[in-house]
Amino acid sequence: SDGPTGVRGTSWNGPASASFPSATALGATWDPELVERVGQALGAEARSKSAHLLLAPTVNLHRTPIGGRNFECFGEDPVLTAHLAVAYIRGVQSQGVACCIKHFIANDTEHERMTISSEVDERTLREVYLLPFEVATRPLDEGGANVRAIMSSYNRLNGTYCGEHPWLLTTVLRDEWGWDGTVISDWFGTHSAGESLRAGLDLEMPGPARERGATLQREVDAGQVSEVDLDRAVLRLLHLMAWAHAGEDDGSEVTADSPATRAVIREAACAAAVLLRNEGDVLPLATSTRVALIGPNAERGQVQGGGSARVRVNQPVGILSALQERGVDVSFAEGCRIAKRLPGVRGAFTVTFTGGDGYQVVEEADRLQFLWQDDPAEGISRTDFGAHIVGTFTPQQGGEWTFGMAAVGSAVLRVDGVTVVDLSVPQTGGTFFGMGSHEIRGTATLIAGVPVNIEVDYALSSDGTLRGLQVGAESPVSGDPIDEAVAAAAAAEVAVVVIGTDADWETEGEDRTTMSLPGRQDELVHRVAAVNPRTVVVVNTGSAVSMPWADEVAAVLQIWFPGEEVGNAVADLLFGDAEPGGRLPTTLPKRLEDTPAFEHHPGRDGKTFYAEGAFIGYRWYEREGIAPAFPFGHGLGYTTFELGSPTVAGSIADGVTLTVPVANTGDRRGSEVLQVYVEAPAGDPARPQRVLAGFAKVTLDPGASADAQVWLPERSFSVWRDGSWMVDPGTYRLHIARSSAETAHVIEVVVD
Repeated sequence: SDGPTGVRGTSWNGPASASFPSATALGATWDPELVERVGQALGAEARSKSAHLLLAPTVNLHRTPIGGRNFECFGEDPVLTAHLAVAYIRGVQSQGVACCIKHFIANDTEHERMTISSEVDERTLREVYLLPFEVATRPLDEGGANVRAIMSSYNRLNGTYCGEHPWLLTTVLRDEWGWDGTVISDWFGTHSAGESLRAGLDLEMPGPARERGATLQREVDAGQVSEVDLDRAVLRLLHLMAWAHAGEDDGSEVTADSPATRAVIREAACAAAVLLRNEGDVLPLATSTRVALIGPNAERGQVQGGGSARVRVNQPVGILSALQERGVDVSFAEGCRIAKRLPGVRGAFTVTFTGGDGYQVVEEADRLQFLWQDDPAEGISRTDFGAHIVGTFTPQQGGEWTFGMAAVGSAVLRVDGVTVVDLSVPQTGGTFFGMGSHEIRGTATLIAGVPVNIEVDYALSSDGTLRGLQVGAESPVSGDPIDEAVAAAAAAEVAVVVIGTDADWETEGEDRTTMSLPGRQDELVHRVAAVNPRTVVVVNTGSAVSMPWADEVAAVLQIWFPGEEVGNAVADLLFGDAEPGGRLPTTLPKRLEDTPAFEHHPGRDGKTFYAEGAFIGYRWYEREGIAPAFPFGHGLGYTTFELGSPTVAGSIADGVTLTVPVANTGDRRGSEVLQVYVEAPAGDPARPQRVLAGFAKVTLDPGASADAQVWLPERSFSVWRDGSWMVDPGTYRLHIARSSAETAHVIEVVVD
């Protein structure tokens, strides 16, 4: 089943699933113990869907803040990602469910993702992008996770598809790392039969096979593929199946609405929230505070991103309803709309599927949103079908409505017999993982309360991959909704503005083109802040966005995509029932132009050059002297901490242990994240000045103290040079810090 932020099961429309905080949110917890418990809950979810293998975690990195799947990744740093990936995998696999870590390798954006070549030098690969995979493949007793499967990425690496890359899949993965698990391709990411098999790819996905069927048989018969090559792949698959006890369940899929799972989702959502700014200690709020809740994400909250990570969410808790249930004196105003695509049309619809042989099946639907990765109906093949859809839709408001349609293939939309959207000529490059069209829009004048007839002709096609169709509609807007929001803010003691993106803006198949928030959200915040000095902005996004209003508001709280408990978590955070325990797992830049990959993204002529080398994220900003909006590792809380003088024990060859006294000097229980950065001796221009080497999260009651320990193995001091790992002689400075930009203490270690 797909992951990593839930377990969908075999169908997009099957039993509902728990929606967990996105991987970037988990990255912001800096808490391996908590992430392991999240993994355990995900493992239990997988078993409720009879899934033996979870396609997760995603350990690609935030090379650019506009990567479409950034929300699926833990952050920008390989060490933080490695620690949390190990915890995640250990948790899932403790439930007897295998993890398939992905995407191997350098699949860090969505631009031309099926074909583009990531041009990366070996040193950068070894020190940055391969590291999380390497650590995850290690045995448990060596600090790894013994992950049972790896997914090869769509893209090419230095010209060769990753699914048929012998150096990647055999030389590094098998021979050097000694890993014995199973390698599977990304969906439709197998480009050869024997060549990919010999390179180390064990399983083509999905079925039915396009390369591993008749084509592979011919190559075996011709002697181009040996029985040894074939047996090796088969045995690895059999070992995976035996490990996961495949075939020992009944294949049923149910919704496991577990209170324990909801509790860990809520806890993780709070632990992931990063308090970026809190002037005058406006947060936490008193329970009697009169609140204006404002913003396009304010009512429901955005729980997840788009693409294969999406699940059908089981009973999400909205923000407005959570505040109302607490008895908060709250008014609500949407302020503006941000929909990239119109909300799906709901009503009563009859769908007549027609197969290529003329066979028909009739089904009912209540929403015009379809994604067909499997056969759409019994006896109808997903590789050869069309559909005719008829039904009614009742508008709640009169006026000129906007309709939109997107499809994989050809389609025509009619409203009361009039063609509103004509997509009879197929388009690609927009929806449905980049395989479908952009949303095409048209208008129709409707009368409130009067049903209208909706008709869609979805043309017969023998496309052998994914099929999809979605029809949306939006009511007319009267007046300026920001005026209403400003009035509500002026009348309240505190304005809480929930802004962000949604599953169309941040999704698999498309990168964003800008860091700016969609729609008029920046204007909304500026105008609300102008009338209420106690404005709290809650940023509900999966990745970094620009914040031109940050200095105008009292508080900024980054909550990422926090999962189905978004409402309860936001209420807990606003009123101090929980502390925002997160620290940034990725730098929040001021401008896209400041970012490491800006000059080279998205690429040209089928190639994307990783010319910044190892200078990803905070390493780049430090080298270039660029001040970000908020640095990597930054995060405030509701209490204060003091870091005492560190002591160091051990040697670099055997590992160095740092011990740091941590004291809670405030009046509330809270957490501190101790971060250790290694500064290497000068002299190597390809080596970042400082890199994160380890961390520890400490939670203490008021007045309490404890010793935090961080162990730094020899690799923390090593570089890849001349085909091996080596430690340069000289003085290494260990920065004990609260963020990449805030050092509390420095201690030196000398290597002769």
